[in-house]
Amino acid sequence: MSQTSLVQAQRLQDFVQALFVHAGMDEAAAQSVARALVWADLRGIDTHGVSRVAFYMNFISKGVIKVQPQWRVLHDTPAVQVFDADACAGAVAMDRAVEQAAIKARGVGLGLVMVRGTTHTGALGCFTQALARQGMVGVALAASIPLMAYHGAKAAGVSTAPLSIAVPGPDDEPMILDMASGAMSMGQLRAAKQSGSPLPAGLALSEQGDPTTDPQQASIVLPMAGPKGSGLALMFELLCSLVVGNSIIADFFSDKPAARKHRQNAWVLAVDIARFGDLAHYRLEVARTVAVLAGLPMSRPGEPIRMPGDRGLHCHAQRLREGIPLTHALRKELAGCARPETLALPW
Repeated sequence: MSQTSLVQAQRLQDFVQALFVHAGMDEAAAQSVARALVWADLRGIDTHGVSRVAFYMNFISKGVIKVQPQWRVLHDTPAVQVFDADACAGAVAMDRAVEQAAIKARGVGLGLVMVRGTTHTGALGCFTQALARQGMVGVALAASIPLMAYHGAKAAGVSTAPLSIAVPGPDDEPMILDMASGAMSMGQLRAAKQSGSPLPAGLALSEQGDPTTDPQQASIVLPMAGPKGSGLALMFELLCSLVVGNSIIADFFSDKPAARKHRQNAWVLAVDIARFGDLAHYRLEVARTVAVLAGLPMSRPGEPIRMPGDRGLHCHAQRLREGIPLTHALRKELAGCARPETLALPW
């Protein structure tokens, strides 16, 4: 068996969807999760792709992710909705948030949906892209349990605080910024632990709070740009969690039951550009702005000046054509998830 196999994206998505159906999700929910994971792999965000399947299955078995959640709308106005996701899979909650934010934006120009009590939301660009494809500005952010050191502290105090912003671009191809406030993601740390590859200095601390480049010792991610990264993560907690009355950080350090259980809160914001101007003109202006920046003198001759999402877009085209690479270890892990259901493997 070769070390890496290329798997066609739709076959992989169908396989992952079937896994989650067998785990108890309905078809629509399983499709949301599978689509989000494969979207990440297609864009080259392998840390948030199908490598998360076993992680999600473990959460399902422990009841951290509910496969049959009971959603509740807590507040609803023409522009804003707050709903309790009842610990459903993050992609399911985010798809619903995108749908509701778009409806409200078409009605009044702007729609904000606050998601209370979901689970791992994954690569947020998947959801902001969906809004940008509808001619809207899409913004998504999330807060989670402490995984990253707050600047000046030697212990985890805040989440890695993902953020994505997407806007409509020329040729119906959105421009997507998808980032987190950590110097590295927890998925990247997990991958380094599996491969044994040393970490660059300045990315992580050990459990004792000491700087380390040993992936086996590393357990706490450091913030990107020091106080800027940790400050952003703190503000996401104040926006996503406290506004909806679902504190994560303060509760994590309390003696409340289940306070350290994995959970997330999120925001999805949509702005309907056509309500404020001409969408076609906006797309042309995006193209003109990008062209100006791309035409600046290069700091490294021969290396093009890239815009947000350029690498992901190139990777998407290549992997859609050639297939998504899965390592032997990941194929073995996915096969282990499938074995009880005797599903046919897609490779």
